[in-house]
Amino acid sequence: MKPNENTTTSDILHRLVVPIQTRGNLGKSTEAIARCEWMNQRGVAWKGYDLDAFNRTLSTTYAETVRFIEPGTEPEGELIKIFRQMTKAEVTLVDPSAHMNKTILRAIQMVRLPELCADISARVTVLVYPIDEVSDMDDIAQTVETLADSVDWVIVRNPVKIPTAKFFQGSELEAELLSYGAKRLEIPALLSDTRNHLRSREIQLGRGLSPAEALTNKAVALDIAHRIVLEQWLSDLFGRLDDIAGQLIPTAKATGIKPATAAVKSRTTQRRTSGINLENIA
Repeated sequence: MKPNENTTTSDILHRLVVPIQTRGNLGKSTEAIARCEWMNQRGVAWKGYDLDAFNRTLSTTYAETVRFIEPGTEPEGELIKIFRQMTKAEVTLVDPSAHMNKTILRAIQMVRLPELCADISARVTVLVYPIDEVSDMDDIAQTVETLADSVDWVIVRNPVKIPTAKFFQGSELEAELLSYGAKRLEIPALLSDTRNHLRSREIQLGRGLSPAEALTNKAVALDIAHRIVLEQWLSDLFGRLDDIAGQLIPTAKATGIKPATAAVKSRTTQRRTSGINLENIA
């Protein structure tokens, strides 16, 4: 991998996005699948690696774009191989299994990944999922202490999987992450009936099902009501990802995306009487 001499130091040409968390069942793969859909819609070239041998959710959903890797006796070596491929896509995403946090950190440190990224106009983004468990918060704190401001951070909240995050809110850890420029991403709740409906279709297909395929593939036979709910959910989530695009994709692609909050703000600042002809009111 060679640095691109035609870019400035502020230009990010490649992103590596990875969650670093000890616990499973937090919705990491669900978020990754939705983010892949978002990148497809925004014209971002990406490549994924699924290291979750227990579920293989991402690789079965995107069989042509995501490669499944079975972590062997030296999983750090597998991760380093992924790091070396970063320049082959605009975004490289990794979906690890639970409890790979220490392995990921060791691999990052072994090759001094932030320094390597600086030489190739790349940047690492780490996703963390705060949860009201002391051990998990300690692990997140260790990750933040290790990487500090050498990476970008996204604080993910998934209310369906993580009802509260009282240990994190207002904590020194939260303040530290925000001082490093961390962005927040809250995953909107998808109706449980719609989730179950999608799951039943996945079982019938015998594989993962992306939101885009669920909405466009007639063979999926998605119920019309669930289709509407899924479309609205995806639109909401895409808007939230647009707001933090600068943490997730290369600079040039992020610059071309208008934050969703700007559009909402412009609508909400209109006066309530803006559509009324006041001259006809005595």
